[in-house]
Amino acid sequence: MNNMNAKKRETNLELLRILAMLMVISLHYLGKGNALVEIGDLYVSSPHIVNKMLAWTLEVLSYGAVNIYMMISGYFLINSTAKMEKPFKIVVQVFFYSAGIFLIFYCLNQLPGYAFETYYKGIFFTPIASAHYWFASSYVFFYLLAPFAALGMRKLNEVQHRGLMIIMLLLFSRLWKIILPQSAPIDDKGYGLMWFLTLFVVAAYIRRFVPIKKKKRFLYLGIYFLASLFTLGSFFIVNMIYHATGRFEVFIQVLLEYNSPTIIVASVCLFLFFRTITIPDGFFAKAILFVSPLTFGIYLIHEHFLLRDFWKTFWKVEEYLVKPYFILHFIGVVLSVFIICGFIEWVRKTLFDLFFRSVVGKWLLGLLGKLDVIFPKKDDDFSVAE
Repeated sequence: MNNMNAKKRETNLELLRILAMLMVISLHYLGKGNALVEIGDLYVSSPHIVNKMLAWTLEVLSYGAVNIYMMISGYFLINSTAKMEKPFKIVVQVFFYSAGIFLIFYCLNQLPGYAFETYYKGIFFTPIASAHYWFASSYVFFYLLAPFAALGMRKLNEVQHRGLMIIMLLLFSRLWKIILPQSAPIDDKGYGLMWFLTLFVVAAYIRRFVPIKKKKRFLYLGIYFLASLFTLGSFFIVNMIYHATGRFEVFIQVLLEYNSPTIIVASVCLFLFFRTITIPDGFFAKAILFVSPLTFGIYLIHEHFLLRDFWKTFWKVEEYLVKPYFILHFIGVVLSVFIICGFIEWVRKTLFDLFFRSVVGKWLLGLLGKLDVIFPKKDDDFSVAE
């Protein structure tokens, strides 16, 4: 595989990374903005039923965001050079926003009373340990374990790797929850480290053994929509049954979790679709590569504990759910949050890059570099599916 193709494929997946973050913001707009009405309020004669159903449709179409984001990371991590610098910078970035936004609220005298409690101070000043951002905590732990997991996977042949992938999907997906809704084993709904490692195994398998077939591009996209439609349809159908009979409530949202089989299929197919796209060098490609590194910071800003109520108080999502131009508000707010938080993250990144290029910054990174010996080295003979 030549370098030019590698660069184009990377640009494609960086575009998908941007889309995944837009999907994350969409999930927060809908969930934390109270745009997703109670399950008992979804019936044909319900007021504003079109907007309510549209909100749930947008929710389902966005639900694979975290899976996709982690698959992109796993796709590149399977044979990347592991350095302690990366998780260190993630931890610093998380602390900067967690503590920094708290201090801004404090200086503006806008902190809610509960923020002074010991528990919440722990959330703001020890964000990784306290899981202020559940994704960030799992992501850091994943990054520390990924090089060792990658070493093992690189030694597997295709049959062995496929077997590992199937076993992990059986163990950690929601398949058991569908079969045994009252007693599903090992189901963290896709919010934990083991699910991140499962997605790593899937992404690594794709990179190693799944060829890029552009002729199947629209097949992948079609399956993404079909899997999403199946998820949405099951939700509405079971909801109607529950509304009519008062039974089967436990099955209503059984497919609406990150590790749901239908969400997994949708996520993988959208990933495969973007993998087949060719983006030529030029302004658009440069814009993608400029914006994509900002996505994690965008998440850290808008998902800060003290900013989560902004969906209701500032953006007033719930009020717009009953208006005919709800979809325009949704698009405008999601893009606004992305752009505003992206600009803030660009400023932070620029300043931090300057620091790490300074004498002190280089010394600190050099000190961290001495810990790189604990990570396995990548293989020179590593090959990927063409």
